[in-house]
Amino acid sequence: MGELENGTRTRAVSILHLGDSHIAADRFSGDLAARFQVRFGDGGRGHFPPAEPFPYFARQGYEVSASEGWHIANSQRPDAPGPFGLTGIRAQSGSAADFMRLAARAGAFSSFAVDVWGAPEGGSFQLFLDGEEAGIFSSKGHGLIRVALKGGMASRAELRPMGDGPVTVLGWGSAPAARGVLYEAQGIPGARLSILERWDEDVLRAELEALKPDLIILDYGTNEGFDDALSPVQYKRLLGQTLRRLGEWAPGASLAVIGARSGARLPSYLKTGAERRTYPCVPLALNEKAKYPALLAQESPVLARWHAPPSLGAVRAAQEEAAAAEGAFFWNAATAMAAGEGAACAIHTWVLAEPPLAYSDHVHLTPAGAERLAARFWEALMGPYEAAQCRARGAGNALF
Repeated sequence: MGELENGTRTRAVSILHLGDSHIAADRFSGDLAARFQVRFGDGGRGHFPPAEPFPYFARQGYEVSASEGWHIANSQRPDAPGPFGLTGIRAQSGSAADFMRLAARAGAFSSFAVDVWGAPEGGSFQLFLDGEEAGIFSSKGHGLIRVALKGGMASRAELRPMGDGPVTVLGWGSAPAARGVLYEAQGIPGARLSILERWDEDVLRAELEALKPDLIILDYGTNEGFDDALSPVQYKRLLGQTLRRLGEWAPGASLAVIGARSGARLPSYLKTGAERRTYPCVPLALNEKAKYPALLAQESPVLARWHAPPSLGAVRAAQEEAAAAEGAFFWNAATAMAAGEGAACAIHTWVLAEPPLAYSDHVHLTPAGAERLAARFWEALMGPYEAAQCRARGAGNALF
């Protein structure tokens, strides 16, 4: 970061944030992007999933829209046809009536890129920037094809198939800029770390080479934590393998793991609706964890309260151990949410806060909660840097 501030760096610092529903609507990740870009300069938001990938998709400061004719494949589904890149989504259409649009509410794209999957039967597509045709491009070929446009300051982009064959879009958006921080966030509701196993290695390598991330953040664990059949040993092994692969494919990147956020469950056999709020939150005792599947199957009144599912803490421990083994930065989001109190029920406290910091599902954060947690992660990341800045200024030395 010091190179950005002293003017010696010639390209943006690139951050890649991969995760689940916690960042799919760009609350936590968008808040982090804003902090980085206000502090160090706006280098863009990188690539977006094509079209409208799923309900509630959003990116702060941008509007996305698309016609209904696109066939969307989501790598969250095991039977979804690949290949997939970093967005985990692909959109295909061969109709000249279809379109996808991306607009920045403020600012502009200093450069733009579209990733399509080349195939022998691939069709052509038009790309428009601020309503002006930027060119007609072909997706005929094999493998990943990147169309990159340099220069210009367009704020609106539109892609339209020409109708001469199917066009398969893997992602599109701003290419790495020459300044500031580029913050690319890719989150899919319901995703687990294992979703990366469904993404095509050759596509990932090519996209990471183009992005050249300086930091990759892995932000999974909630969905694994609510899986009572999860093997923490296997999960730790998978996370270690994933960190090593990312280190190989993006050798210039630092790696960070965000430990699973605080979350709680109220068994489905209990009362629903507004009465859910009346139940307290009490962590599971050791004997309850040992008998948990049987207690659930018996609809036991012993579990008649909000509680963290037993796998959630095990996932968090596995994340911390794998990160330490691979030399990655680990940040415990549940501990940050607890702020000195018990992490297991921190989410319940956030649900009952005024204004609420988490939704009543005891999993997802409200915009206010996401912003608060982003501020705490920012402090954990930037605290050492800011301290070094102060020391360098005091000593009269150049920063970093």
